[in-house]
Amino acid sequence: MGVSKASHYAALLGAGLFLYGGTAAGQDGKAPVYSGSLRASYDWRNQGDYDDNDAYGYWYFRGRNLGDERVDVYTSGRLHSDLDGSGSSPYDPFRSLDDDSDFRLLQFYVDVHDPDQMIGVRYGRQYVDIADYIQMDGAQIRLFEPSTVGGRVFIGKPVSEYSSVSGDLFLGASLVGHPWDGNESRATYARYEDDSEGASDDHVFLDVKQRLNDETRARAYLSVMNGDVRMGGGDLIYVSMEDRVLDAVLGLRRWGDYDAGTRVYSPLEDVLGDLEPFTMAYGRVTAEMLSWLYLSPGAMWREPDESDFTNRGFGRYDLSFILEPGDGFQSTVALEYWNVEDDDKFFSVSGDIRYRYRKLWELSLGAAYVDYTYLQLADYSVFTDDTSAPVTIQPLDGTRVERTPDVFTYYLRGRWNLTEKTALRISGEIEDDSDAEDPAYRLRTSFEVRL
Repeated sequence: MGVSKASHYAALLGAGLFLYGGTAAGQDGKAPVYSGSLRASYDWRNQGDYDDNDAYGYWYFRGRNLGDERVDVYTSGRLHSDLDGSGSSPYDPFRSLDDDSDFRLLQFYVDVHDPDQMIGVRYGRQYVDIADYIQMDGAQIRLFEPSTVGGRVFIGKPVSEYSSVSGDLFLGASLVGHPWDGNESRATYARYEDDSEGASDDHVFLDVKQRLNDETRARAYLSVMNGDVRMGGGDLIYVSMEDRVLDAVLGLRRWGDYDAGTRVYSPLEDVLGDLEPFTMAYGRVTAEMLSWLYLSPGAMWREPDESDFTNRGFGRYDLSFILEPGDGFQSTVALEYWNVEDDDKFFSVSGDIRYRYRKLWELSLGAAYVDYTYLQLADYSVFTDDTSAPVTIQPLDGTRVERTPDVFTYYLRGRWNLTEKTALRISGEIEDDSDAEDPAYRLRTSFEVRL
């Protein structure tokens, strides 16, 4: 973010605090509440002749109940510095889009509202949580959302770290209601105008949440883009209120064949083509078997309408054993298995043991083994058409070779609460891949200060 924008948001923050009377609470009001953290971290990675050294800084700050309970402020962001420069070799395993040093302001807004949160305006950099969490510089106006019927309007300039979106526009409105006990239903319309593509996407969201009883919640949602069903689905969540733990979740997703024209909804269309329809279902149960033993089995299935190399079906199954013998000890053993189309498979077993001494320090030691089985094209070529963007990958001879690499991973992690407001974290990791000539090493450290 440039200096002018930073100055703009700083002035915005100061004006909001000035207009609504400083930070003192009213006679019967709530006292201002401040929270936040600042975390600095260092990340070192090595594999053979290649190294990568990066430094990061993360922060967030929140102030609530300012100006006689009428103003909230929030900011969060990330700093990154690549300490040894971008790798130039095409074989460098650590090359990425984040090689350049950068500063990212994730959110920075002032929220002005009445004490009962019935009417409010949020202005600045923010995520639109009711419309795909699109990040924008703009405003959201909330009107009576906690009431039986309310709504919201929003408008702003989208934010992108990788391309210019200076001419793009994002806007929309929603209507929310609580027609009966335990229900919240919301309908949202959003429009994204892409200046670079000369295109726009019109998006309608329907979201219904229902509390069935004290232990059970249900949710159903539908997303329609440019008249086509983009996604629909539902979730059923059960959380036991008894002393014995029993939690369960079931879900269903259906992704349709929709036509998106803007980069925010189809950033990879030029390379991979349109998103092809598929259906996905999942479920998980976590149950307390003994006072010190929990079981957590889970499953997920993906079924495409038509299979190809970018749209494949699979079944994923996992089972976790969680042991809590007491005295600060906890251990987990997890099994995971994927069965993918065309006889591709994945199996892993992992485990760790953790010990926490009061709230002063915590140490964990873990290991994992992963085994793959997949078919790889023996040879391929890439054909490009100079007059159009799509790239087609086709095998030369149609032959495929079975590969069965495996990977061993070991890690050690520690956390020390140096004071009530400061913490130090250190983690080390070793990965031994049978397909790689050299093992990979990683060391991460961070120091955090909390308000």
